[in-house]
Amino acid sequence: MREERQRALKLVKKILDFAETIHPEDSEKAVEAVRLAMRIAQKTRLRLPTYLRRRFCRKCGTPWTGPSTFSVRVRGNRATHVVIRCKKCGHTRRFYALKKRRKTPKPTKLT
Repeated sequence: MREERQRALKLVKKILDFAETIHPEDSEKAVEAVRLAMRIAQKTRLRLPTYLRRRFCRKCGTPWTGPSTFSVRVRGNRATHVVIRCKKCGHTRRFYALKKRRKTPKPTKLT
């Protein structure tokens, strides 16, 4: 079972890389490749890591290859988050950005 998921993850990575390289020439093939990768992940019950999930639009399947396919905004309202908007279908996704806490220096004893 574990080896099957590892093989599926490698295959999904290759398919998504192929989709990104072929997108400028043939966007329909790229969308089909992303859908194939998603089907493979679903069949094997594989949860994709975040760095793979954030490479394409969930709604239309367009691989995000550059500024011609998506736009990015950083919003600082209530909580700081990044908004990515697909330029093909208009779907938006939000990813919350956690602030790193600064370590306060420990007080030193003065003698």
